[in-house]
Amino acid sequence: MALKVLHYALRTYLGIPAPPAGTFEYQRHYRYTFAVVVLGYLIYTMIQGSNSMLPNFYEILGVAPAADENALKLAFRQFAKRYHPDRVGPQGEALFIQVRDAFEALKNPTVRFAYDRFGPEVLKWSSHCSTTGEYLRHGLTQSIGYHVVAGAVLVFWTAIGDSSPVAFWRYLLYFSLLACELFLILSPSPSLLPSGLLIGSFTPPTEGPTHRTILHFLFPRRVAYQHILFIHQLFLFLSIALSRVAPQFFPDAAKITEAMSHRLFQLVCAADRETSQLLHLELHSLQQTTDHVPMGRLRPVVQPSEDVMDMLSTQMEKMIIEGQVKQEGGPFKSVWQAAVEKGKRLAAAVVPTPQTPTPQRNFNWGTLPRAGFSPAISPFKGMPNGTGTPKPAPAGQTPNSIPWVNGSGNPPSPQPQPNLERPNYVRARSVSLGSF
Repeated sequence: MALKVLHYALRTYLGIPAPPAGTFEYQRHYRYTFAVVVLGYLIYTMIQGSNSMLPNFYEILGVAPAADENALKLAFRQFAKRYHPDRVGPQGEALFIQVRDAFEALKNPTVRFAYDRFGPEVLKWSSHCSTTGEYLRHGLTQSIGYHVVAGAVLVFWTAIGDSSPVAFWRYLLYFSLLACELFLILSPSPSLLPSGLLIGSFTPPTEGPTHRTILHFLFPRRVAYQHILFIHQLFLFLSIALSRVAPQFFPDAAKITEAMSHRLFQLVCAADRETSQLLHLELHSLQQTTDHVPMGRLRPVVQPSEDVMDMLSTQMEKMIIEGQVKQEGGPFKSVWQAAVEKGKRLAAAVVPTPQTPTPQRNFNWGTLPRAGFSPAISPFKGMPNGTGTPKPAPAGQTPNSIPWVNGSGNPPSPQPQPNLERPNYVRARSVSLGSF
């Protein structure tokens, strides 16, 4: 879906047509789109996880993490004046108890030191922890479980997965996470500089230098245990990014070569299959068989007959010889051209010019008038003395003896006939005039 949106945007706003599927450009667009989608989802989840983190005790009281005990007492008094259950009612009792517990925990420097590093869970450790070193040892014991599980998952993933340079960067990221977490845990609090942490002693809090990191600048209201939670989210984000996103932007050359070789092997197999089908189709057409088998049901010709193989061998030899003769720049090029031209001249000289055949006229004698007479125009035409008796044909004359009937001459012109109607018409008119 994202790839279609990308191609639509390129075609609509930039006028760049979408590449055809299966091409290198299409694969590159797919890789980049996949990487952007995965990266966007990871960034979204990391931001959501960071924003959904519960507020610490300092944020509840409304003071900075570096606030001293006097600032904590002043903040708690102001909060109690505004949100005491006697003022706001029973609905504010839960919030007041939460803020009071936070203030009680932060008043104790030892608990405050442990809270800054391990979170609200330290309030449950007061039964078996009393010094800073005990809190620290117990907290490190609780934290080491996460790293043991994370290291085991990395080793398992490397064992079952393919060898890749990404594995090195995952291990480097893992040890960097461990180093950052140890630094945040063992470093002093923003406003306290305890000493003798590992031997269980604790000196009174004194003003000391503030150790700042990039996380303190990004999240100035948060303490060490919240930074550690964010680092865990960042480790998961970067691990997935290295495994799924980085190979899309920086593909392995060996994998690309392997994919291209696999694609080439598929094309060669397809070409071999098509060639084999065409070859066996030709062999079936040369086989002398009376069975009509559809082309979809043809089977390979296992053993062609000797006659077919001899004929194919002969034709192939002729094709090879002809190809060598017609080869450009070959020794027989001029000889072959001269032979072709000579053959054309001989063929033109031997073939005679075709003559126009004399058309034969076939007449049905029964449809023609008798010889010696023209077709009758009127009942009186062609009749001697007007008697209506046809004139007999000359002696010895037959239809086949007439030249124009056989097609060797022109037909005779019609004989002139006397106009019998004109005199009768004139005579009648003269008689009618004489009567007046």
